[in-house]
Amino acid sequence: MKKLIYIFWIPFLLTSCFEDFLKNSPVMGTTEDGFYENDEQTFRALMGVYNTFRIDQNEIYPFANVVPFGEIRSDNAKTGIGKDNEHLSVQQLEDFTNTDVNEVSVGFWKMNYRGIYRANLLINAEFDSEQTQVYKAEARFLRAWFYFDLLRCYGPCALVTETHYPEDFRFVRESRLRINQQIEEDLLEAIPHLKEQHGSDMLGRINKSAARALLAKAYIYWADWDNDNQQIFDKAIPLLNEVLGSHYSLSNDYARLFAAHQENNQESIFEIQRSTQSGPNKLGNYMVQWCGPRFLQGHPDIRPAWGAWVPQMDLYNYFLEEDSVRRGTALLTYDDLVTKPNSQGHQVVWDTTAYNVNDWEGLEQGKYLPYKSYELIGWASNNLPGNERLIRFGEVYLLLAECHLRGTNRNEAEAARLMDELRIAHVGGGDPSKCRSVAELMREFPERFPNMLEVLWYERRCELACEGDRWYDLVRSGRAAQVMGRLYPENWSDKHHYIPISQIETGASGGSLTTYPDEAPPAPPVY
Repeated sequence: MKKLIYIFWIPFLLTSCFEDFLKNSPVMGTTEDGFYENDEQTFRALMGVYNTFRIDQNEIYPFANVVPFGEIRSDNAKTGIGKDNEHLSVQQLEDFTNTDVNEVSVGFWKMNYRGIYRANLLINAEFDSEQTQVYKAEARFLRAWFYFDLLRCYGPCALVTETHYPEDFRFVRESRLRINQQIEEDLLEAIPHLKEQHGSDMLGRINKSAARALLAKAYIYWADWDNDNQQIFDKAIPLLNEVLGSHYSLSNDYARLFAAHQENNQESIFEIQRSTQSGPNKLGNYMVQWCGPRFLQGHPDIRPAWGAWVPQMDLYNYFLEEDSVRRGTALLTYDDLVTKPNSQGHQVVWDTTAYNVNDWEGLEQGKYLPYKSYELIGWASNNLPGNERLIRFGEVYLLLAECHLRGTNRNEAEAARLMDELRIAHVGGGDPSKCRSVAELMREFPERFPNMLEVLWYERRCELACEGDRWYDLVRSGRAAQVMGRLYPENWSDKHHYIPISQIETGASGGSLTTYPDEAPPAPPVY
């Protein structure tokens, strides 16, 4: 028997409480065989599954992260940094010149299958108890997330639910249907055992709402790839209604959702937890060091970083003028970072000539910043703040609106109501007089919004700007070829709906894994 040839064993990780969720030490002398004998040990194993999201730049390329990748691969942003040959793997994925020798492709695959391996160990363990059923349910959610991530990056991928396979076993790409069925099975199995809420000392742990929201989102992707299958859109509706009726609530202060010290806020359904005090364990958000403002000096609140993710003016100009709060939260200008603080007596200097002139258009992203107000223990670059907000309550409104527009019984009135509620909170700050309704948008901008689905696409791009969903939205809705083919006409081809499985993995599989899947991309929706 053998373990997965591209997954290697990492010792289980220890935590004494959820504050130590990311501050882990190896359990020395312990292996997976015979480890699961009580609730404490299974909890430690669960923390090891969560800890998969840790990115050590010495092992996994920091851009193997859906947030910057989903922006840079799309029309929202480019790689930035200083020169055209810096961080070539990211630049090649940005402009669709990548090969199957690519650090980002390697990193996504390694991180997700490592998480699947750790989840499999816990899910398949014989020890059982009422509490361990909760831990196994959380592991099932995480395994479902890892497969969801793999599916939207690589397309149909290898399905691995065991930890040992025969020596002559060959891993192949399973069908998209089979991977979706596994995601569905894991989440339906998990939901009954998950808690509705965790206590304040366990913020960030998976609960029922997170599982329902992920399953609904997975259904929507599934429906898109299955020729706009209306019945699958319908399956997401009751799940999303359950989330809307839970303990989350919309904020009337959209900017606050991404401000310093606002992790795990009232709209947070699923966040990757980061630690600013892990010392040498490198458990902060290293992505923030790469993606913050390059060569910014003297700012009262923000540290200088490397500028390896720069939004484009196309995104800035996409926002309606009334949408200044969402735009100003996601996108920072020279005035935001220099002129305004200097008018208050500071001496901020920002050397914007240090950016790659082919990418730089005067903007920085504002949702993942290296804030100064956190206490950092350890090397700053490895302990920077900023949980990745992967599923927010605001997105639930848009997912449900989409299902009402694309399901069996189109309900435009309900879709408009959901989008209007979101817009009043996040665009109008709670005041409906400060933002147009969906009906007003369609009436006043008929060429831009000829139907309600176009309003939905507007809302998704603006609401989720700089959160990593843009590329995946373009692909699953069949719009990537039109949008990205226009920007990169000489480089675009249908294979670029996916990223390639790296040469390392296809070689290790003996050729049974193919670089790209053999499936057609989704067609644009008919509305």
